[in-house]
Amino acid sequence: MKAHVIENGVVVNTIEVESLDFLPNLVEATEGSIGWTYADGVFTAPVVVVSNEEAAEQVRGRRDMLLRDSDWAVLTDAPTDKTAWQAYRQGLRDVPSQAGFPNSINWPTEPE
Repeated sequence: MKAHVIENGVVVNTIEVESLDFLPNLVEATEGSIGWTYADGVFTAPVVVVSNEEAAEQVRGRRDMLLRDSDWAVLTDAPTDKTAWQAYRQGLRDVPSQAGFPNSINWPTEPE
């Protein structure tokens, strides 16, 4: 069976064992992974801390994807409300200038 090695309440390794009896810091590996915490029979996922630079990169990546996905809507022959789509796309381009960027974003609503 697979077992997690627990040190100071944190899963530090997963190993193959015959039994859980020989080491007190082993827990059956039914869930959880390295870096998870284990207490009172419950696994808890690690808290992921993202820097502002990483968060900004992720937000810009989403914004860029939404712009690419809406390129079709502003083509000359697309049967869309060009004004609404242009406003939406401008809202996407303005995301980095929002007061809460990158941690609090008011995403524009895509036109119908």
